[in-house]
Amino acid sequence: MTGRREEPRGSQINRRSNAVSRSTTLEKYSEPNGVATPQPLGAKDHKPSNVASAIVQSTVPAWLNIVIIAAFIFGGCCSNVFALEALIQDDPNYGTLITFAQFVIIALLTFPTILSPAAGPKSLFILKPAIPLKSWAIYTAFFMSVNLLNNAAFIFKISVPLHIIVRSGGPVASMVVGYLYNSRRYTPMQVISVAILSAGVIAAAIADASAKGKSLDLGLAASEGSSMFMTLAGFTILGLAMALAAFQGVYADWLYQKYGRDNWREGLFYSHALSIPFLLPSYPQLYPQLKFLLASPSVSSVIKASSATALTSQSPSQFLAPVLPFLDLLANHPSTQPILSMVPIKISYLLLNGLTQYLCIRGVYLLSAKTSSLTVVIVLNIRKLVSLILSVYLFGNVLTFGVLAGAILVFLGGGIYAYEGARLRRQQSKEKNT
Repeated sequence: MTGRREEPRGSQINRRSNAVSRSTTLEKYSEPNGVATPQPLGAKDHKPSNVASAIVQSTVPAWLNIVIIAAFIFGGCCSNVFALEALIQDDPNYGTLITFAQFVIIALLTFPTILSPAAGPKSLFILKPAIPLKSWAIYTAFFMSVNLLNNAAFIFKISVPLHIIVRSGGPVASMVVGYLYNSRRYTPMQVISVAILSAGVIAAAIADASAKGKSLDLGLAASEGSSMFMTLAGFTILGLAMALAAFQGVYADWLYQKYGRDNWREGLFYSHALSIPFLLPSYPQLYPQLKFLLASPSVSSVIKASSATALTSQSPSQFLAPVLPFLDLLANHPSTQPILSMVPIKISYLLLNGLTQYLCIRGVYLLSAKTSSLTVVIVLNIRKLVSLILSVYLFGNVLTFGVLAGAILVFLGGGIYAYEGARLRRQQSKEKNT
């Protein structure tokens, strides 16, 4: 006798069974698609209640994750487009201010992710970054340049729908950069998909220019030549932004391969926080823009005006008719009326744009962590299509037949490109396993 009390055999079996159940549940959580499919738990003596419990524990959180991700991406990204167009509808020169506000808001919201009591007071409780700050500074230079260029395109009369369509041509730049700098080779299907995508971008650009009365003939009058120059400058800026975004992706892949892909949270903070000082030299430009936004009517007055015009005016307010009673209640409630009567409507749009941008980015990162890249690209293309429709529907932007045809080609090419990439990854995975 050793003094050690033996457990009943049934108790040992139950303990092993529970361990298997917990292990299987964890494996389900880590499935690429984020949806746990009930599978045998490996022990024949499991009670039905244990099986049902495992199914509930693994399935309910997965569906909740899907709902949250969909809400972030479609709610956040599409609301972001609404707030963006509400800001630039009167004046398209707010690009720098919008970028500055987005970076400040996202940096503040993600700052807690780099804090930890374990870091100690000497470091102000800030965790040491897993990736060196020098590397994040280089990544930030790409990131900030892409954002500034994308927002600067609005100054050159690039409409929001066309902006969405052209930015959907990112795989073109990624393919060129990958071929030239990463020695990547592409299948005929990938090349065809990029050709379709490029044709869609060109068709949308030409159709948009024609709809605005801009001739592509070189023998233009002075005013027409100036207008055409603005359009070409806008497309050049968007093209440069796509190229820099492709280099940013290559550099990010290198960072994550070297330091691990679990560091995206600190990347989200540092890429925005380190960008803010670079925007400070534009303060003389930011202050007049902010002053103009502060002079806009209050939220309360706009709600009251919208209540009277929502059913007759061709403006975004007519589509808010279902929620106007609720907004009226907020505008007249004693606790919210003083706040809404002081906050300018344009400032509320600016804050909404920054908050929805944060939700949008969070949703994309969550989706990337839970699903395959094919699902990510398909969902984002659908999101862009929804944003495009909302931009046309809510703000009355004209989408001519040529622009619509170009949009269809862009989304078709992007879908084929994503599908082919997923097929190649599955093929490579099978070859490794054999």
